[in-house]
Amino acid sequence: MSIDLNFWKYKKDIYLDNALVYQKACCDNEKLEELETLPISDILKEIESAFSDWTALDPFNYEKENEHGSFQISTTPQTVRFDCYSMEQADMKRFSSIMSKFSCPLYDPQQAVRFDKIVIFLIDEADDYQMQVEQEIARLLPRFETITHTVHWDEYMRLSKTISHIKYSALIHRAKNQTKVTSTMDFGTAWANRPCQCKTAQLEDKEIAHRILSELLQKSIGRVVNDFLERTYYAV
Repeated sequence: MSIDLNFWKYKKDIYLDNALVYQKACCDNEKLEELETLPISDILKEIESAFSDWTALDPFNYEKENEHGSFQISTTPQTVRFDCYSMEQADMKRFSSIMSKFSCPLYDPQQAVRFDKIVIFLIDEADDYQMQVEQEIARLLPRFETITHTVHWDEYMRLSKTISHIKYSALIHRAKNQTKVTSTMDFGTAWANRPCQCKTAQLEDKEIAHRILSELLQKSIGRVVNDFLERTYYAV
């Protein structure tokens, strides 16, 4: 089984269709005016250092000694691509860490998403916790740019379908007996969902309700981000 992981850097104030950039720059090796030139020799040295316990057949091909797993590096002046064969997830995550030193976020074509921006949706009552959500997302995923929308459910359903970036949403649903605080992340072709709940009767007092819901929200954010990290090749 092979997986390819891809990296590039946009010029300032430029953002394109990532799938199109992947096809043109990483697959067809086209030069794009909108991309920065990368320090390829420095990147190769960083990879050599990070994978010093692997066998380097040459600067572009590595094998894991006595174990399964290998990868091939393809470069252009603007892109770096890793083709990974039978590698462990933990090893593939190392590419994301290495390339972050060169301000190059991961683009994963298997999941059809680039790991650089998160659009936050705070639905209905969840907008009372905007600062908390933004701070917690920034703490757990510090390299991501965040864009926040406070919306009603219908707006969320409409807007979320138009956005290709990674999405996080927070929803507080109060039912007669139970209240659920749910954090959801959509990342390309994958998603994760983590509800936390309490008895609705505990929320009669406004100040106590705010504290309880805040605690539940923090738990659900932590759990859904953990799921996100377990299901991707992105590394913090």
